Amino acid sequence: MPRPTASALGGAQHRFVMACLFMTGAVTLTLEIVGTRVISPFYGSSIATWSALITVTLVALAAGYELGGRAADRGAGLALFSRLLFWAGAAVLAVPLLRSAVLRLSAPLGVQAGALASAAVLIAPALVLLSMLGPLAIRLTAAGLDTVGRRAGGVYAVSTVGSVAGAILSGFVLIPRLPMSRVFYGTAVLLFLLSALARRLSGRSAGAVLLAAAVALAGFWPRTLPRTNVLVNRESAYGQIKVVDLGQSQRYLLVNGTSQSVARLPDMESESQYIRALEWAPLARPRARRALVIGVGAGLLPSAWERRHGLTVDAVDIDPDIVAAAREHFAYRPRGQVFIEDGRLFLERRGDRYGLIALDAFSSESPPYHLFSREALSAMRRRLEPGGMLAVNIVSLLRAPGDEAWLSVHRTLRTVFPEVRAFAASDEYQGLANVLLFASDAPLQDDGASRRAPAAAAADIRSMLARELVPAPGDQARARELRDDFAPLESLLARTAKLWRRSLQGSIPAVMLY
Repeated sequence: MPRPTASALGGAQHRFVMACLFMTGAVTLTLEIVGTRVISPFYGSSIATWSALITVTLVALAAGYELGGRAADRGAGLALFSRLLFWAGAAVLAVPLLRSAVLRLSAPLGVQAGALASAAVLIAPALVLLSMLGPLAIRLTAAGLDTVGRRAGGVYAVSTVGSVAGAILSGFVLIPRLPMSRVFYGTAVLLFLLSALARRLSGRSAGAVLLAAAVALAGFWPRTLPRTNVLVNRESAYGQIKVVDLGQSQRYLLVNGTSQSVARLPDMESESQYIRALEWAPLARPRARRALVIGVGAGLLPSAWERRHGLTVDAVDIDPDIVAAAREHFAYRPRGQVFIEDGRLFLERRGDRYGLIALDAFSSESPPYHLFSREALSAMRRRLEPGGMLAVNIVSLLRAPGDEAWLSVHRTLRTVFPEVRAFAASDEYQGLANVLLFASDAPLQDDGASRRAPAAAAADIRSMLARELVPAPGDQARARELRDDFAPLESLLARTAKLWRRSLQGSIPAVMLY
């Protein structure tokens, strides 16, 4: 390697380079974290999506460090520093512009390969360019071999502290408060401005770079959009929330591109088979007066229990934006209380007991594993009145291979409750269906519930009762008891998640995904 020579940077230039490293370190983490929001509406927010983003990030950083090192050996200056910042800004600016096309083109690759490919195309170019700045900064700021170690340590320390700031800023400020596209436009503006300053400090004109910044700023600035059937398109702390009208007959609530609730317009009755069947579960526990629903969704289930059965229904959801969407667009007006907190934390607190509890919580297509463990189900039993009933919804393949998810939930419930029954509560799609599991310390019997329900609901109840799922003796060997220490629910649902995501991509309009 050529011997480092004395730095040509003055004090102002040196401070600028270090400030750039702090800000580009923040940008790097912002791109990685917000990058999951770029692809999650199409590919979900499961561990596979995060693995794809982390893989792409690490490969891009490694490539950038190598390329930046080679560029530094050929001689580095603020002019090259400025060019890298400019092209990184251009790459960031391209993300919201190319996102829809890239996601559509990558869809045939499947969930895992598609997530990798789309992340590589959309996120990797900017990360490669940004990571080239570190080796260049070391060359620019090191005055000789006797200081290169200290300079290298300083460069990576400042960049890492910037990454910490970027992680906090992304998770606590940007994602909850700004649309994803505006985060990218704003980031592009920042990089263009840094490029312009670098050009000025190197004695060059910055007019063209400032023009690019103005173009990016135009994208950031809020615009009045034409009226569409997308009623809500919001980034919450937990995912992208959309409320979309499909024609004049149905209203969807989607989280990260996954349908969470479907209501019929204008009466807001549920269009989901499993919800229609679950609405009449109180007939099996006619003495119940209070109920709890974990996972509000559009509020269709708690609303139906209150309206049809006179129950007072408390509800728990971790995402206040979901509850706000339910209130504003699905006529959710509960008599009971709504608690904005994690369902597990709510259960572990001492509180009221209920005659009925429904667990219907999802994050995209992935249920939160910590609500399905033996310990969580034990907490639910403690919150039930004697003879009370727990209803659990999970989407799962019904037959091997891939049916280990509902079998594992069934097995875990059996360790907590003496009475457990499971039913396929929706029509199958390639072996995929909603599975409702009921558990209690008292016998679980129909007791004529289907006869007491209205005719339309009775058909859904009879259909569900006719599709009871009884694990065969050999099935238990494939099922796992889910514990806090080891509850691999997401991996057990991997095949299910792929099919679910594929069915959504092929069956609903693109406006509901992007």
